[in-house]
Amino acid sequence: MRHGPAMAQDQPADGAPHLNPMLDRARLAAEFARNGHVQIPQVLTLDSAQRIHACLTEETVFRLVCNDGETQLDYSDLAPAERQAHTRAAWRRVGIDAFQYLYEQHILTLEGEPYADPGHYWARVTAFLNGQSFLDLARAVTGMPDIAFADAQASLYRGGHFLTAHGDEAKGANRLAAYVLSLTPRWRAEWGGLLEFIGADGHIAAGYVPNFNSLRLFRVPINHHVSCVAPFAMAGRYSITGWLRAR
Repeated sequence: MRHGPAMAQDQPADGAPHLNPMLDRARLAAEFARNGHVQIPQVLTLDSAQRIHACLTEETVFRLVCNDGETQLDYSDLAPAERQAHTRAAWRRVGIDAFQYLYEQHILTLEGEPYADPGHYWARVTAFLNGQSFLDLARAVTGMPDIAFADAQASLYRGGHFLTAHGDEAKGANRLAAYVLSLTPRWRAEWGGLLEFIGADGHIAAGYVPNFNSLRLFRVPINHHVSCVAPFAMAGRYSITGWLRAR
């Protein structure tokens, strides 16, 4: 089943990911320069996006991650009751000012190194994210020639998952821009899970609904969050996320 219109130069389903060759880089760069963020629809060839989506939904073991202050908590093989208990504990920790997150992840690369299992499809995705075509696109759109590599994780937000407001700064990490490759075939705005940018007045300045085969790029730092996914959401919010970093 296809998710959206056919695109030029679709690739074999078992091949490495490829960018859509029809992207208007000059227009995207102008929008990024104006707003500090941009959405690039249909960023991959359709077969590429479908193959990654299949990897996310059928070939990936996710772990539940959340934080307790500065400490990350990491869980696998949870029973439903355990999952709900950790969810409620994370909700309680949010309070008024705390930075808190709760979602599921699968690490692809921490420092741009190859994926740990060279036979898995994630190895091809990781190589693509750190290959010339993707990094050149990122440099061209952001106007940041110092981008040298991408770290990456697959993420899954279910009902109750969220990421509170933050700016992505991390001392010594050399983060220049963040990216979200959204791979959610069907979503409704009222299901939550929106990537939203917060203006200086505290109001939502812009936001993106999860969708299929779009890349969001935004400069670091910029205040943003992922709104809580509603318990009645009828799907998971799938994406690949990370930072574009200098050496």
